[in-house]
Amino acid sequence: MRTAVVALTIACGDASGPPPNPPANVLVVSGDAQAGVQVASKLPLPLIAKVVDAGGNPVPRVTVAWNTNTGTLSAATTVTDSKGLTAVEWTLGTTSGLQTTTAKAAGRTAIFNEQVVAGPLSQIVLSRDTVRLLGIGDSFRLIARAADQYGNSLPVPTTIAAADTSIIGADNFGNGAILTARASDKTTTLQATAGSIAKSGTVIVLPPPCQAGAAVSSLAVGELASYNGANASEFCVQGTPAGAEFVAIPYYSDFAGGLLRISIASGGTTIGASANRVTAPAFQTNAAIQRTLKPDDAFELSLRERSIKELTPLIPGARMAKAASAGRFNMQASAPQIGDVLKLNTNSSSACSNAFLRTGRVVAITDRAIVVADTANPADGYTTADYQSFGAAFDTLVYPVDTANFGAPTDIDNNQHVILFFTRAVNELTPPQQSFYVGGFFFSRDLFPVTGTTSVSGCATSNFAEMFYLLVPDPTGIVNQNVRTVDFVRSVTVATLAHEFQHLINAGRHLYVNASNGLFEDSFLDEGLAHEAEELLFYRAAGLSPGQNISYEQIQQSPQLKDAFDTYGVINFRRFREYLTNPLTNSPYAGNSNITTRGAIWSFLRYAADRRGGNQAQMWFDLVNAPANVHGIGNLTRVITPDLSGWVRDWAAANYADDFVPGVQTIYTYPSWNMRSIAAGVNQGVWPMPSIPLDSVNVTFVGVGDGGAAYLRFGVSAGKVGGGRLTARGGIAPTTFTISILRTK
Repeated sequence: MRTAVVALTIACGDASGPPPNPPANVLVVSGDAQAGVQVASKLPLPLIAKVVDAGGNPVPRVTVAWNTNTGTLSAATTVTDSKGLTAVEWTLGTTSGLQTTTAKAAGRTAIFNEQVVAGPLSQIVLSRDTVRLLGIGDSFRLIARAADQYGNSLPVPTTIAAADTSIIGADNFGNGAILTARASDKTTTLQATAGSIAKSGTVIVLPPPCQAGAAVSSLAVGELASYNGANASEFCVQGTPAGAEFVAIPYYSDFAGGLLRISIASGGTTIGASANRVTAPAFQTNAAIQRTLKPDDAFELSLRERSIKELTPLIPGARMAKAASAGRFNMQASAPQIGDVLKLNTNSSSACSNAFLRTGRVVAITDRAIVVADTANPADGYTTADYQSFGAAFDTLVYPVDTANFGAPTDIDNNQHVILFFTRAVNELTPPQQSFYVGGFFFSRDLFPVTGTTSVSGCATSNFAEMFYLLVPDPTGIVNQNVRTVDFVRSVTVATLAHEFQHLINAGRHLYVNASNGLFEDSFLDEGLAHEAEELLFYRAAGLSPGQNISYEQIQQSPQLKDAFDTYGVINFRRFREYLTNPLTNSPYAGNSNITTRGAIWSFLRYAADRRGGNQAQMWFDLVNAPANVHGIGNLTRVITPDLSGWVRDWAAANYADDFVPGVQTIYTYPSWNMRSIAAGVNQGVWPMPSIPLDSVNVTFVGVGDGGAAYLRFGVSAGKVGGGRLTARGGIAPTTFTISILRTK
């Protein structure tokens, strides 16, 4: 009672006396770090804070606001007494570990921290109350966790024992046991104990699949049956008089980056099936496709992430400056002329600080482009005619393709042009003697004003222009001993322009055109759209359009197609190949922009555009021009389909079936590309996606990531029924899981 009275007296304070000096700080006096206090209990001592002025003198009659992240406080606000003191009592929350309360006044905060311990042992928590095993030899790691009444873990060992050890063996390891089935089609109980506390569980050892009375699907070649959630616990298919072959495609999607571990047992009801990774007989090595240098996708990833992290906080200030015609937005400077010298910041490792200024000379001007060459570029590189040709390519190919599909770019510098800066600074981004290269980049910082408003800062090192930075030839490897021939650099430049121009349009329209959207696009989707820009450039250069099921053999037979594909198309298939080598733990919407995600999102966008039908250009435009605060997965569901998980599932099936399995529905194909042919063509004639046999004797274990899929092939003997039983983490599969069974032969 004495403590409570003291606390109450301090909290009430003394409102009399002369006016105090203004408060300058809030200090912790006592009550912080009280030892050994259990969850959900009241602290023995109150929390006492003191408000002082700039000289450290107490300040009375100041209202202090209290807040806690867990538990309850005796008051939300208190007033300091004549000694500047005030206090509250704190009843802790129910979670062990660090708990925090703050006392705030005059813009200053005092923080009270308590390391809270769990309460006494009162229960055992099993990681799964009912465990399902798939027959003799199947196992599951069951955790039996000692806990207090609120579920907080305690360092108390547990022991698990099976009621019938002829059915289940339990190999204990301290806080759980490995359960192993010793019989089939049996059920038993188990008991976990810790001291005097016990918890019971159940283990069901399932019978082999596809017994009498099981639901059986009779599929024709090319037909597919899908089983979702609990319905995926057993799948059975009929073998024809000549037998049949299938591929099972487990697919998981929780849109949270999860991983689902599944187990499948066929119980001897299946047989082997033929592999699918065959060498295309018409394959012939293409020198351009087998180019040894690869793009440095890691640089692109880090640049996009840096743009989002460093520049997103500056978006409100940039918009305010534009709205007020401040920060150089009202500049009416004349456009550069040929021969003019410009100073441009090329620092790609920092958005708004540490400018790396390079000197460039304007060497060509076209309708849409101002071409600038770094005066320090290596010798024997591009000629004036080369620079003029890039400007012309931007005018006649890149600009019309990208603007028709994504929208017009901004024009913050009021010159109706985009700067193409060819600079050795791009070459310098590649360390010495590497087998990769940076073809060029766009940096969103150049769309921000150098100065902001009175309340929001600008980006001091912005070039304040729509512009790209581009690789230059280096025939003798002056820069970092990396030789870059004129022919090689020329071959990658126009595709780079198309890719980076999408980034420029996307960022500019998010900043200034669609002004209600306060965020940049998620990097995975921004990259996917940039890769789509490259594909659209291929169609324009090849004189083709989507929906024509282009094959590798068709490309090889036409010099025009071959040149367009080698220049604008092959790089997307290289990235897609990287995804196909590991579809288990990669997806088109992963929260990154690594090479596998970029390959996957490009191919999914192409699949979705073909499946959706209608005006594809409108779809690309809608994705770039999202409404307020819609981005990433939300943008895909807004524009493409609310059933994004289902479409990604069908896309995963198309990745296997397209132009390989006859008779499949259109939703399991790529109308625009013969994927089997093209992907094999860029992979030395071998289809890159692995499929594994479904074991007919032992349990098959697979871990499927969010948006990922596996491909398990199996056969069913003539006139027989075969299939599998499935568990997920020792239980029934969640509704976010589907297994699709596709008959292939």
